[in-house]
Amino acid sequence: MTESSVQAAPATPRIVGRDAELRMILQTVRAAKRGRGGSLLIVGDPGIGKTILLDAAGDMAMADGLLVLRAAGVEFEADISFAGLNQMLLPVMRDTALTTGPQSEALRVALGLATGPAPSFLAVSNAILALLGELAQAAPVLLVVDDLPWLDRPSAIVLGLVARRLSGLQAGLVIGQRTGETSFFEHSGMPQLMLHPLDDAASDELLKQRFPDLSPRARRRIVDEAQGNPLALTELPAVRSGASTSSLPMSRKLQEVFASRITDLPAATRSLLLMAALSGPADLRVIVGSTADLENLDPALRDGIVSLDPQSGRLSFRHPLSRLAVVELSTPGERNRAHRSLADRSPDPVRRAFHLAESTVEPDDAIAGVVERAAHIVLARGDAVSSVETLTRAAELSVDQAARVRRLAEAATIGAELIGELGNAEELLESASRSADDPSGSLQLSTAAASLLFNRESVVDTPHRLLTLALQAHADSADRETLSDALYLLIVVCYFGGRAELWPPYYAAVKYLGDDVPTSLVLLSAMHGDPARLGATTVHLLEDELHRLPRMENPAEIMRLTVASVFADRIGEGREALLRVVEDGRRGGATAAAINAIVNLSVDAWKHGRWDEAEQLVAEGSELSSGHGYLRYTWCFEGYVLNLVRAARGDDKAVSGAEELDQWGRARGALVVSAMAYEIYCMAALTRGDFESAYQAAVEISPAGVLRSHMPHALWVVFDLVESAMRTGREQEARAHVAAAREAQLDGLSSRLALSLHGAEALAADDADKVRLFERALAGPDVEQWPFLLGRVRLCYGETLRRRRQITEARRQLAMAQEIFGRLGAVPWSRRAENELRATGMAGSEPRATLTAQEREIAQLAATGMTNKEIGERLALSPRTVAAHLYRAFPKLGITSRAALRDALSALHSG
Repeated sequence: MTESSVQAAPATPRIVGRDAELRMILQTVRAAKRGRGGSLLIVGDPGIGKTILLDAAGDMAMADGLLVLRAAGVEFEADISFAGLNQMLLPVMRDTALTTGPQSEALRVALGLATGPAPSFLAVSNAILALLGELAQAAPVLLVVDDLPWLDRPSAIVLGLVARRLSGLQAGLVIGQRTGETSFFEHSGMPQLMLHPLDDAASDELLKQRFPDLSPRARRRIVDEAQGNPLALTELPAVRSGASTSSLPMSRKLQEVFASRITDLPAATRSLLLMAALSGPADLRVIVGSTADLENLDPALRDGIVSLDPQSGRLSFRHPLSRLAVVELSTPGERNRAHRSLADRSPDPVRRAFHLAESTVEPDDAIAGVVERAAHIVLARGDAVSSVETLTRAAELSVDQAARVRRLAEAATIGAELIGELGNAEELLESASRSADDPSGSLQLSTAAASLLFNRESVVDTPHRLLTLALQAHADSADRETLSDALYLLIVVCYFGGRAELWPPYYAAVKYLGDDVPTSLVLLSAMHGDPARLGATTVHLLEDELHRLPRMENPAEIMRLTVASVFADRIGEGREALLRVVEDGRRGGATAAAINAIVNLSVDAWKHGRWDEAEQLVAEGSELSSGHGYLRYTWCFEGYVLNLVRAARGDDKAVSGAEELDQWGRARGALVVSAMAYEIYCMAALTRGDFESAYQAAVEISPAGVLRSHMPHALWVVFDLVESAMRTGREQEARAHVAAAREAQLDGLSSRLALSLHGAEALAADDADKVRLFERALAGPDVEQWPFLLGRVRLCYGETLRRRRQITEARRQLAMAQEIFGRLGAVPWSRRAENELRATGMAGSEPRATLTAQEREIAQLAATGMTNKEIGERLALSPRTVAAHLYRAFPKLGITSRAALRDALSALHSG
């Protein structure tokens, strides 16, 4: 389904983003019911939601047993005296006992039910108050008035008098009024409810409710355009991908609301407003070219259509949809001329390029070049979506076919690598291929095609071959940016392949960059190629580059640098930048980059012992990657990170998950994925105490005594391999592996790898050296950052001390290890530490800590079979928060799955 054909879902009774306002309305209704003079004046801009809140007031009142009498101003009745009162009161007049006396006569004459002298407004208001008192004997009354500007003047005056005198009556009055309009209610003493625009979160929720098929990107665009106006959010039709903001169409209803004031302005004023509307945030110096122009703005300023900030010189529309109305009322020729004027005056190169592109309808290579340069600036500023749109526009403007192909291919690559719309990227690639004389004769086209193949199917050898052939043919003639883009992708493909023989084409092609190799390319190839053989210079270079991350905006550069930091355990240093990328993706921006960022953040959370956070990131990342067709990322989340957490917590699902991961990787030639599977196998075996299986899994990643080249995951299982080797009598293999890790100087890469290496050295050392080496490992820098590995080292040290009969220190190390494992929910490891404590002659501290009240409540609901979502709805919590509470509760109950909850809670209760 295309976004232009998206249909609105049926309207639902839930009002989004107005909880506080609804509470105030409910208080007004209940005050009326209790005879406390409940009244409320709801004030807001056109389309802000006054009518829906007035309807809600009526619904609340009827649900509470009140009689609701309504009136709405009608334009053609605005000059008919008491038309509003007639509409409101006629339904009850025939059913009341107020049929005689002067009050009745005044009201009947006013409503046209009788003839006689025109009554005074005071007499009519007295009659209405008497009528309300009579009606309230049967049921309290609420009067609801909408469209106040069209309510006839006599009705408005009378209701203004009534509003002042409701105290003591079981009756209330709720009225809607536009901001800035005078009425007879301003000085009535009525409480006012000022309606403000919805915030972005509520606006997005409203769009999801009404247009569930809209993509996040389309929702984001409409949210930006509507600026919190509910009418705009529900009336703006679904937009075409890539359409410019200025062409966003208005529905007839929106035109009726916002365009009427524009048409009454002088032509010169409308011309200036059109320039302001097309320029976005408008600098007055760009819009106004002379004193005469400034004077021509006066009518719009007086009418409040635009406002001028005297300090900044910014001209802004009071309501965003007035800006759209100005554009909608203009002709194509007027818009082209306005864009040309703006291009001539705009100091910003991106804005200038945009206006140049919009000012022409014919291809123009000069303009296309300006627009292409603007696309690169936009990407550097962090807006990948606009970069693709701008490159596509540059291609449309291209006369030269080779330039058109290059621009479309680059747009397709950015779309696949950063934005996450593989379908749109494929369309761009197909368009580029049709325009090319020889589709195989372009490095840009080959890079785009390889990116799509790799991200869609994750087969390694096909995109590797495609890139290799293209580089062999074009590397010597390609420009720096094109060649670098191809090499970045080739690094990732080679890494996933996990085979040293895939790398020579990269090393051959990178030579064509000479001394001008991008720093991030140097780091990415070194860290994902053979990090075990890095020099100190590369590590220092990485540290220097990571200091630049807070200032980076380009999502491609952020991801290249943070991915380069993964095997040096430096992801955390880029956390703030990664979170910016994720937030942009959540808003419909660079979604593919956001998925990649979430992978890195989830790996970082696993290493740092934030396992509940890792699982939450896995859930979000899996949904995004599967929804956008990025299979390799889906497996990174569900196959790798999630199963590592499961393995450490003793969940049997980890092994079956690893089997699926291994099969998936081998079928696609992605041996690094198989290495991930063996890392999970190893962890699961260590957790259950099967050290032979753990050793066999570890040596599948890298043989004992060797840190396999071009297999970075070998760095992450050094301690695992050495521990399992020592526990299975393979002391020679353990010491050989320690020697290999020491020769690679892993302790210089990160504090975690230092803890791993030094802990492994202590394990494999002679008895006389063990205590000294364990103490050195634990005294290393930042060891507390890596709680699970730290707990394992303390556990091994405690076992060593117990065997040496150094009982007091053994108990201290084992108790600290047990506390760490308990905090992580690693129940089998906590029990192992407890068993070791018992072996010292001391009862282990009970790993099952007391449940908090909320953990107990959530666990009890989960034990009944309720899902996290259902529990969240019951307790007003998010499903992620529910999951976090459950995972903290599991180790306290001594269980690893929901299936065991009922029995564990029963045992807890009986105990």
